[in-house]
Amino acid sequence: MGLLKQLGGGQGYLKAGFLGFPGSGKTFTGLNLAIGTRQHFKLDGPIAMFDTEGGSEYIAPRVKQATGKDLIGVRSRSFDDLCATGKEVEKECVAVLVVDSITHVWRDLCASYLKRVNDARMAKNLGPRLKLEFQDWNPIKETWNEKWTAWYLNSPVHVIICGRAGFEYDFSENEETGKKELMKTGIKMRTESEFGFEPSLLVEMERVQEMDGGVRKILRRATVLKDRFGLIDGRQADNPDFAFFEPHIAALTPGAHAPVDTEVRSDVPVDDDGWPKEKRERAILCEEIQGEILRLFPGQTAKDKAGKAEVLSIIFGTRSWTKVESINSESLRTGLERIRAMAAHGAAETPEQVPA
Repeated sequence: MGLLKQLGGGQGYLKAGFLGFPGSGKTFTGLNLAIGTRQHFKLDGPIAMFDTEGGSEYIAPRVKQATGKDLIGVRSRSFDDLCATGKEVEKECVAVLVVDSITHVWRDLCASYLKRVNDARMAKNLGPRLKLEFQDWNPIKETWNEKWTAWYLNSPVHVIICGRAGFEYDFSENEETGKKELMKTGIKMRTESEFGFEPSLLVEMERVQEMDGGVRKILRRATVLKDRFGLIDGRQADNPDFAFFEPHIAALTPGAHAPVDTEVRSDVPVDDDGWPKEKRERAILCEEIQGEILRLFPGQTAKDKAGKAEVLSIIFGTRSWTKVESINSESLRTGLERIRAMAAHGAAETPEQVPA
């Protein structure tokens, strides 16, 4: 076989994500999962944490008590530091890496990119931009996916991500007024939009208040939004311990590693200026076609306008210039040759008299 290979050897590493609003129990529950995963697989390495909020100081004693080893890690919000941490935990044989919170890292990458844009604008004596624009998102997402997402998915390390929740919005029609209104439709992890769907085990955490015999009780409720094994998908638990998540962990295959090849890129032909060759060629041919038609009908009279439309209709089967611009380069080139033949025979000659 060539590309085809046997699949189904199993996935050996936990890739989990917790999202929720502040105080919902993301860090506490994520740490329970980290400690339980280490014990389940009888790993000897330490638990590491990429700490963006200073929470490591509160949980370090629990880690020490449960594992007998100090919690190690990095206090930073830098995207570059996170990527470097990922490489280092592999070398140091870390048992589980906990990232809390990925939201701060995403914001750092966005802010760093905007600063670089403004530094370049300042060098050209241009005013600063106050926010990112549409054209900025592609290079930011490319950097995020190539340096972080690819590592997260393919690394031979158990990784648990905690991220702050944000509301999703969409327009919905008000039945009473008939007008479109912006409505909350759900929540998502506040990070790069596609990354929120990458974890194989994704859990939403909520802080819930209940009255118990006249006493207010606060619960941390976990809802499994996604379990790729389908074992605990959709289940809920209040103040969950490791046992709640264990079916997913038990389904992992120790030592199995099934990375996705992110190095091979498709060959997309482009010219020296970075344009796709087909797009550039169509643009050039369309300009030449316009030039030849203007040679045949140079005026702006009704007769000239009708002649231009007639040429397009007979040569390309349409009177829409926008549609002509979408025709493939081979057909455009053939059409251009026919229009040039018309010009060579004389403008008075009708298109039907020019050989196809």
